Amino acid sequence: MTRPGSGARRLRTSVRPEEQEAVILAAARREFAEVGVRRAGMDAVARAAGVSRSTLYRRFPNKDALLAKVGEAIALATMRHLAAAVRGLPPREAVVEAFVECTRIVDEDPLVRRLLLDEPDVADVLVSQTSRTAGEFLEASGAAVAGTLRRAGATMPDDDLLLVSEHFVRVALSLTQIRTSRLDIADVETVRAYATKFLAPVVW
Repeated sequence: MTRPGSGARRLRTSVRPEEQEAVILAAARREFAEVGVRRAGMDAVARAAGVSRSTLYRRFPNKDALLAKVGEAIALATMRHLAAAVRGLPPREAVVEAFVECTRIVDEDPLVRRLLLDEPDVADVLVSQTSRTAGEFLEASGAAVAGTLRRAGATMPDDDLLLVSEHFVRVALSLTQIRTSRLDIADVETVRAYATKFLAPVVW
């Protein structure tokens, strides 16, 4: 990691605010993934992003606020990715592909793995920063999944679809946080078979 005074590249003062924010968030995501959220320092993020401490703190008053913005970006990118993965598929196939992609993201993304597996208490902070309660987080995530399945052609009543979608989110979180030898989420075909047999049939 670049130390102060070692020639770290500074962002041009003329750079647009949204570009500067993107660079800061990318630096924060790397720092959180490499050393963990608890150990990550705002000064280290500022150095990695090539901005001053005052610039960083003007945009993000503390680490929790920075983490919340990183989490928001991850959630948005994930939903876009899932929407692309299920585009053109009928509802049950969409369930399977979305579930496979969710588990793959958790297994391969170092920051997502840290938040869900290594530092779950930090994930609780992230939830509290983006919504008032964990229940609201689940409801929002379930609603996003339900919208995706509806666009894929699901015809079941709204209340049922929302409940089933929330169930999928709960299952995905549980399987990634508490692992057993019976279901290896790193094995795509095992995950696909599980979703095909136990999850897809409840959607219509």
